[in-house]
Amino acid sequence: MQKFITLGEGYGDIFEIEALIEYNHARIDRALFLHTENAPSTFLLIMKPVRGNFQAVYTIFKGIHVDETGKGQKYQLLNNWCTEKEIKVIEFTTRNPDDFHEREQFYQYITGVLRLNHLLPPLT
Repeated sequence: MQKFITLGEGYGDIFEIEALIEYNHARIDRALFLHTENAPSTFLLIMKPVRGNFQAVYTIFKGIHVDETGKGQKYQLLNNWCTEKEIKVIEFTTRNPDDFHEREQFYQYITGVLRLNHLLPPLT
Protein backbone atom coordinates (compact mmCIF):
# COMPACT_ATOMS: atom_id res chain seq x y z
CA MET A 1 0.00 0.00 0.00
CA GLN A 2 1.40 3.36 -1.01
CA LYS A 3 0.57 6.44 1.05
CA PHE A 4 1.12 9.92 -0.41
CA ILE A 5 2.30 12.36 2.23
CA THR A 6 2.08 15.96 1.04
CA LEU A 7 4.62 18.17 2.75
CA GLY A 8 3.99 21.79 3.78
CA GLU A 9 3.54 24.79 1.58
CA GLY A 10 6.17 27.46 1.01
CA TYR A 11 9.69 26.76 2.19
CA GLY A 12 8.73 24.16 4.81
CA ASP A 13 8.47 21.47 2.16
CA ILE A 14 12.03 21.93 0.91
CA PHE A 15 13.51 21.71 4.43
CA GLU A 16 11.56 18.50 5.13
CA ILE A 17 12.72 16.90 1.87
CA GLU A 18 16.31 17.96 2.56
CA ALA A 19 16.18 16.26 5.98
CA LEU A 20 14.63 13.11 4.51
CA ILE A 21 17.33 12.88 1.86
CA GLU A 22 20.15 13.68 4.29
CA TYR A 23 19.17 11.34 7.13
CA ASN A 24 17.09 8.62 5.42
CA HIS A 25 18.79 8.27 2.04
CA ALA A 26 19.29 4.53 2.62
CA ARG A 27 15.49 4.11 2.77
CA ILE A 28 14.80 6.06 -0.44
CA ASP A 29 13.98 4.02 -3.52
CA ARG A 30 13.92 6.85 -6.09
CA ALA A 31 12.87 10.42 -6.77
CA LEU A 32 10.57 11.70 -9.50
CA PHE A 33 9.79 15.03 -11.06
CA LEU A 34 6.30 15.14 -12.58
CA HIS A 35 6.23 17.95 -15.12
CA THR A 36 3.09 19.46 -16.64
CA GLU A 37 2.61 22.04 -19.33
CA ASN A 38 2.21 25.62 -18.04
CA ALA A 39 2.11 24.61 -14.36
CA PRO A 40 4.59 24.02 -11.53
CA SER A 41 6.01 20.51 -11.31
CA THR A 42 5.38 18.00 -8.53
CA PHE A 43 8.25 16.17 -6.79
CA LEU A 44 7.90 12.65 -5.37
CA LEU A 45 10.32 10.95 -3.00
CA ILE A 46 9.46 7.24 -3.02
CA MET A 47 10.64 5.33 0.02
CA LYS A 48 11.36 1.59 0.12
CA PRO A 49 8.50 -0.51 1.52
CA VAL A 50 8.56 -1.22 5.26
CA ARG A 51 6.69 -3.68 7.47
CA GLY A 52 5.09 -5.72 4.79
CA ASN A 53 3.87 -3.59 1.96
CA PHE A 54 3.56 -0.04 3.37
CA GLN A 55 5.39 2.47 1.18
CA ALA A 56 5.52 6.21 1.89
CA VAL A 57 5.62 8.64 -1.02
CA TYR A 58 6.54 12.16 0.11
CA THR A 59 5.41 14.92 -2.24
CA ILE A 60 5.96 18.56 -2.95
CA PHE A 61 2.66 19.11 -4.74
CA LYS A 62 2.86 21.67 -7.56
CA GLY A 63 5.73 23.38 -5.76
CA ILE A 64 8.62 23.16 -8.22
CA HIS A 65 8.77 26.11 -10.58
CA VAL A 66 10.76 25.37 -13.71
CA ASP A 67 12.02 28.35 -15.73
CA GLU A 68 12.49 28.71 -19.47
CA THR A 69 15.82 26.85 -19.34
CA GLY A 70 14.05 23.84 -17.86
CA LYS A 71 15.47 24.40 -14.39
CA GLY A 72 14.59 26.36 -11.30
CA GLN A 73 16.20 26.87 -7.90
CA LYS A 74 14.18 24.17 -6.07
CA TYR A 75 14.61 21.82 -9.03
CA GLN A 76 18.39 22.21 -8.93
CA LEU A 77 18.55 21.84 -5.14
CA LEU A 78 16.52 18.61 -5.20
CA ASN A 79 18.48 17.22 -8.13
CA ASN A 80 21.83 18.02 -6.45
CA TRP A 81 20.80 16.46 -3.12
CA CYS A 82 19.66 13.28 -4.87
CA THR A 83 22.86 13.12 -6.94
CA GLU A 84 25.03 13.53 -3.82
CA LYS A 85 23.27 10.58 -2.13
CA GLU A 86 23.16 8.50 -5.36
CA ILE A 87 19.37 8.49 -5.51
CA LYS A 88 17.96 7.71 -8.94
CA VAL A 89 15.97 10.64 -10.37
CA ILE A 90 13.30 10.06 -13.02
CA GLU A 91 11.34 12.73 -14.87
CA PHE A 92 7.87 12.34 -16.37
CA THR A 93 5.43 14.58 -18.16
CA THR A 94 1.95 13.97 -16.75
CA ARG A 95 -1.53 15.38 -16.83
CA ASN A 96 -2.03 18.61 -14.97
CA PRO A 97 -3.25 18.05 -11.38
CA ASP A 98 -5.89 20.73 -12.04
CA ASP A 99 -7.54 18.27 -14.47
CA PHE A 100 -8.75 16.33 -11.40
CA HIS A 101 -11.52 17.36 -9.05
CA GLU A 102 -9.54 16.38 -5.94
CA ARG A 103 -5.86 15.92 -5.16
CA GLU A 104 -6.52 12.31 -4.15
CA GLN A 105 -7.76 11.57 -7.68
CA PHE A 106 -4.49 12.92 -9.07
CA TYR A 107 -2.56 10.67 -6.66
CA GLN A 108 -4.61 7.66 -7.83
CA TYR A 109 -3.81 8.54 -11.45
CA ILE A 110 -0.07 8.86 -10.62
CA THR A 111 -0.14 5.56 -8.72
CA GLY A 112 -1.50 3.85 -11.84
CA VAL A 113 1.11 5.48 -14.09
CA LEU A 114 3.93 4.49 -11.74
CA ARG A 115 2.70 0.90 -11.40
CA LEU A 116 2.35 0.63 -15.18
CA ASN A 117 5.99 1.71 -15.50
CA HIS A 118 7.11 -0.66 -12.69
CA LEU A 119 8.17 2.23 -10.45
CA LEU A 120 5.76 1.17 -7.71
CA PRO A 121 4.97 -2.44 -6.82
CA PRO A 122 1.56 -3.83 -7.84
CA LEU A 123 -1.26 -4.27 -5.34
CA THR A 124 -0.95 -7.46 -3.31
